[in-house]
Amino acid sequence: MTDTFKKPNAPWPLRLAIGFLSLLLTLFFIWLLSFMLNDIGDLPGPDYNAIQKRHVPEEKLNEANDLATQLVGVEKRIKRQEEIQGTLQQSMRNAETALTKIADLQRLSIEGGGKPSEVDRQAMENARSRFYTAQDEYESANETITTLNDERHQIKQSIASIDAELRQFKNKSQAEYNDARRSHDLKIASLKLVFVVPLLLLAAWLVKKKRGSIYQPFNWAALVATFWMVWLVMWDYFPRDFFKYVAILAAIGILGAFLTWAIRSSARPRKATLLKRHREAYQNHRCPACDFPILRGAFQQAVWTKRGPKLHGEAPSQTESSRYTCPSCGEALFDQCGDCGEVTQTLLPYCSACGRES
Repeated sequence: MTDTFKKPNAPWPLRLAIGFLSLLLTLFFIWLLSFMLNDIGDLPGPDYNAIQKRHVPEEKLNEANDLATQLVGVEKRIKRQEEIQGTLQQSMRNAETALTKIADLQRLSIEGGGKPSEVDRQAMENARSRFYTAQDEYESANETITTLNDERHQIKQSIASIDAELRQFKNKSQAEYNDARRSHDLKIASLKLVFVVPLLLLAAWLVKKKRGSIYQPFNWAALVATFWMVWLVMWDYFPRDFFKYVAILAAIGILGAFLTWAIRSSARPRKATLLKRHREAYQNHRCPACDFPILRGAFQQAVWTKRGPKLHGEAPSQTESSRYTCPSCGEALFDQCGDCGEVTQTLLPYCSACGRES
C-alpha cells in the first residue's frame, strides 16, 4: 500500500508539552547565539589613548599638569591664610573684650576716688599689644592672600590658554576615534551577520523543505531564534534612519511571503489540506468541490438552512448506497469501490466498506 498522509491527533497535554518545549528550545537557541555573538563583539576596538598620543604633544600635557599642580598648591596656601585670619580675628576679639573689661574696672576705680593699679595698667598694655599684633598679622595675611589671588588668576589664565590648544588637539583625536569606532562597529556587525544570516537561511530552508516532518518544531525554533538575533544585530549597529527602512522592508517581505503562501494554499492546496476540506465537506453533507448541498438519501428533499439540513417527512426511495454526482459542478461524490463494489466517497482516500485505498 502506498504511503498516504496521516496525521494522528495527539492528546492535548502532549501537544501542550511539545509547544512548551519548543518555546523553551527557542529561548536556549537565542541564549546560545547571544553567547557566540557576544564573543564576536569582544574583539578589541580602537584605543583612544593611543590616538590621543599621536595628536596631543606630550609637552603640552606636562605643562597643563604642572599648571594644575601649581593651582592646587596656591589654593591650599590661600586656604591656610584664611584659616590664620580666622584665628587672628578670634584673637583680636578676645583682646578687645579684655580691653573693654579692664577699662571698665579702671573707670570704676577712678569714680570711687582711687587710682588704677600697676597690675591693671600692665594688663591694659598687654591687651592693647596683643590686639595691635593680631591686627598687624591679620593685615599681613590679607596681603599674602591678595598676592596669592593674583598668582591664582595668572595660573588660571595660563590653564585656559593651554586648554584651548589642547581642545583643538583633542577634537582631532576624538574625530579620528569616532571614525575608527564606526569602522570597528561596522566590522563587528558584518562578522555577526556573516555568522547568523547563513543560519537563518538554513533554518528557513529546513522549515520549507521539511514541511511535513515530525521534527519541524526544531526547525521553527532555530528559525525564530536566528531571525530574532539578526533583528537585534541590526538594531544595535545600524543607524536608526537606515534601520526603519530595513524594518519596513523586512515586514513587507514577511507579510508578502505569508500572503503568497495563503494564496497558493487556497488555489493549490496541499494534500493534507485538501483531504481535510473533503472530510469536513462530507461531514457537513456539502460538495467538496463547489459547496453545494449533497441531495442524497434522506437529504434529497431536505430544506437547507444556515444551521444545516432540516429534514421533514419520510425519506424518498433513493438509498444511501446509490451513486451520486453533484448536480451543481458535476463532481462524482459517491461511486462503487473497485474491490468490494460498495458505494463509497470518491474524494476520500479509503473505501468505507473494505478499506481499500483509492
